[in-house]
Amino acid sequence: MRIRVLHVIDHLGYGGAPFVVKNLVERMPADSVESFVCALRPNPKPLPIGATTITLESGKYSFAAIRAIRNICTERRIDIVHAHLQKAAICSLLARPRFTAHLILHEHGPIFRDGTGCIYRWFLRRFASRADAIIANSQAAAVAVKQATGDPYIPVAVVANFIDLERFDPNRHNRNAARESLGLAKERFVIGFVGRLDRAKGADLLVDAAARLPQGERSWCLYLVGDGPEKKALAERICRLGLNGIAVLAGLQEDTAAVMRAFDVVVVPSRREAFGIAALEAMRMCVPVIASPVGGLPELVRDGETGILLPRPDAEAIAMAIQRLAADDGLREKLSRNAYELASQFGGDEAVRQIMEIYQRFATMKKRENDAWG
Repeated sequence: MRIRVLHVIDHLGYGGAPFVVKNLVERMPADSVESFVCALRPNPKPLPIGATTITLESGKYSFAAIRAIRNICTERRIDIVHAHLQKAAICSLLARPRFTAHLILHEHGPIFRDGTGCIYRWFLRRFASRADAIIANSQAAAVAVKQATGDPYIPVAVVANFIDLERFDPNRHNRNAARESLGLAKERFVIGFVGRLDRAKGADLLVDAAARLPQGERSWCLYLVGDGPEKKALAERICRLGLNGIAVLAGLQEDTAAVMRAFDVVVVPSRREAFGIAALEAMRMCVPVIASPVGGLPELVRDGETGILLPRPDAEAIAMAIQRLAADDGLREKLSRNAYELASQFGGDEAVRQIMEIYQRFATMKKRENDAWG
């Protein structure tokens, strides 16, 4: 009998955690696992996932979402609830006394969040004991979870995020063709950014860094891929700094692999980052990465080996790192080669194996419990 797993997630917009859910669902052995996905709120452009998907219309932290999780568990005979992101984790913890399935919390980064992050950390400290297992996507996230729960001995499995190596294959995309499709001149040094346009991702720091680059020659340009609440403010910042025509807000792009192939360097200027999936994708596409020294990024970007790790996330440090790479073809080639080799190890086989072990352990426990009840 297959293990029935309900993935609960805040939303299915194009972002790191939804892609992790998609990759997990579509990589699980179909003869062993039947997956369902419950998004707690709709998204105007949801990520397509190869599983039964249920989208709720619940308000933030509403009791309706808690009831819905319980009802889905009953109706679909769910064995394991696998909760991703802040709202999904809180709602699943509150619903836990009302369903018999095992509960797994999967930490993708809300543990580092400001603002409502304090609410999330309070819930973890108060209710984490209701979870049967906790997964963190980096060593840094695992440490933060243990600090939040107040229990340094709580078992947290570290399972790294992974990417689709076939999709992120530099040999599938021609660099010149990629540039032509984006309207980028061949001779320009293209600085790329891929991520949500919010304060946490630090796109404003990159725009400020661009204003510090040599103004005498405009052979470089800044190409920002993504959307988010800071988009309007970034557009105003670009105009104020005189970067119109140099810095481009490109919006969401579905084929980020093709876009990254056009870049000379990718900057990940995050103020907080649990893992750094955009950094890993760029590394796989043979693009040198400049990254902030926060969260799980130093676990991927090893300074001078697989990328440039900033001393701090600020505009001056970013501008200096960009100029260093722009002036050194040999360094860019070395970093690209090493980064590609490292990123190629994140194809998902090991992550799927680790999570399948957790699923199977709980499935065995449930069978024993059922047998004990006759």
